[in-house]
Amino acid sequence: MHRRSVRALAALLTVACGVLLNATVDRGSTDSDASSTSASPLEAPVFLIDVRRGQLLLEGTTSSASHESALLQLAADHFDTFETRSNFTPGVILTEDWESVSSRLLYTLAAMQSAHARMRDDTIEIRGVTANIDRFSARLGFLQEEAGPDTTIVTDVVSVASPVPQDALCRRAFAQLVAEPLVFKQSSAEIRDVSIGTLDRIIEFAYDCPQTVIAIAGHTDASGDETWNNRLSLARAQAVANHLADGGVDPRRLSVNGLGSSQPIADNSTPQGRGRNRRIEFSLLQVAR
Repeated sequence: MHRRSVRALAALLTVACGVLLNATVDRGSTDSDASSTSASPLEAPVFLIDVRRGQLLLEGTTSSASHESALLQLAADHFDTFETRSNFTPGVILTEDWESVSSRLLYTLAAMQSAHARMRDDTIEIRGVTANIDRFSARLGFLQEEAGPDTTIVTDVVSVASPVPQDALCRRAFAQLVAEPLVFKQSSAEIRDVSIGTLDRIIEFAYDCPQTVIAIAGHTDASGDETWNNRLSLARAQAVANHLADGGVDPRRLSVNGLGSSQPIADNSTPQGRGRNRRIEFSLLQVAR
């Protein structure tokens, strides 16, 4: 599936209740489709996702225990208020990137209020309702890129008006992303591994809210002279900006600053406090209206 540009059938059609994204999904499927998978390991792989009424169902062929774990972690991150059920069938999967595409599909559906999706080795079908067509379309684009050119994505998605303005949704989502500051190794611009997941979620946010500008402020502890601290804090902020840019965020949307040890959040006299002070903080500098 990897490196196939997708023939995505995503022409927009205005309808009374919103926007319909190319309604070509088989109309013969029913609500019971989400629980109809009972594939053996030797059958062609298929993966189903169903989102409705506060419940998330993940069902179908998985490639490994780590694949299943990744899906469940993604569900916990993006469907935290949902009751999650899973019915995985380990199988022999010859299709490249089955794991990454199924994860990207689940992430795409997190932009919908209700959804049903079916993934095969050369076809992905998505139908449902979204209150944020821009966010869904952005995530659909990432799914298309991940799946590649020989995979057909068919969508039947209705957009309904959201009662919350887009900029408010972006600010709310961003506030949840940066609840914990990033941390660095002592006297280094190297980001600790524990913070990479946060950076990757910020990249996803930047794709969802493409009009935002993200301010990145680097901080150090009080060790060493302040000239060195200012240089180090700027290097840390730039290291974060580079990671985001490598993930596809336009560098023009990133504002970088180094503040040295001037704004501690903990006691510099203890190792724990100095560790907390070696950090990156984010803010939304601008949300275009």
